[in-house]
Amino acid sequence: MSSSAKFVLMAQPSAPAIPHHEVLEQWAAELRVEFEGLAVVIAATEEEILEQLNDADAAYGVLPQGWHAPKLRWLQAPMANPPLGYFTPELAAHPVVVTNMRGVYNDHIATHVMAFLLAFARGLPHYAISQRNREYRGGLAPVLHLADATVLFIGAGGVAHQAARYLKPWGPRVVAVDARPESTAGGAIDAVFGADELKAQLPLADAVVMTVPHTAESEGMLRRAQFALMKPTAVFINIGRGMTVVLDDLVDALEAGELAGAGLDVFDQEPLPPDHRIWTLPNVLITPHVAMVGPDIDQRRFELVADNCRRLLAGEPLRYVVADKILGF
Repeated sequence: MSSSAKFVLMAQPSAPAIPHHEVLEQWAAELRVEFEGLAVVIAATEEEILEQLNDADAAYGVLPQGWHAPKLRWLQAPMANPPLGYFTPELAAHPVVVTNMRGVYNDHIATHVMAFLLAFARGLPHYAISQRNREYRGGLAPVLHLADATVLFIGAGGVAHQAARYLKPWGPRVVAVDARPESTAGGAIDAVFGADELKAQLPLADAVVMTVPHTAESEGMLRRAQFALMKPTAVFINIGRGMTVVLDDLVDALEAGELAGAGLDVFDQEPLPPDHRIWTLPNVLITPHVAMVGPDIDQRRFELVADNCRRLLAGEPLRYVVADKILGF
């Protein structure tokens, strides 16, 4: 990027991951101060976005249909794992480098994983029902004993590694399956297997945690056949993307006693319909897509954007580059 480079902040209200316009105004002001000569523009309508992208060197947000950006060198996605449809064929074919926000939320999402696991480890779903019914009764053994457990992560990205670090003092064996096992191994995860090992690993796990992004390959990845492979004493957690799991199949497995419980933050329909039968299951914990919520999220996003601005100006590698724009991660 030259000193006269142009950076477009696309302020689309239809994209829930985009901060409010006043937040972007603050970002723009700070970027202008920090990077002399960087022309930072906020485009609030589709017409403005299309016009500003024509001579943009970098952009933040979601590209609208019909975009044309011959100078675009860097696109910062506003999500940790952009949804299916973000990486259009046009974007995949363009030489622009795309980065995402996957490192911003790791600690918050990993904490949410721990909250679900510890709740099942101490039987809290059972006791929560007793509390609502004003019944002082015990006797129910915890569903999950972490010290003797194997926790399987489907997806060995930053969230899985952070959660594995949180889990280690509790004593479980932590493993993962991933499409890129050679590049995601190490850290607190004891072993990372290829995606083709999922069928073999599911029967060995006491807890299965879904963290993969929503792509054409991962949509509906877990169905009744996969749940049938799991231990009837196992719990399932999804804090990744709702469309990776067929929710009705999960409910069927829970109702059939094929699983001991589930902790779910994401669903294949959002908002989750109030008449969905999963609401009534006593061994399910539901949160409304809030695993990433925590203090200073907008500030964390800004710091990543600012750091990538600095890196691009200095000719350094950007952070959190999407390795394959066709696959989307």
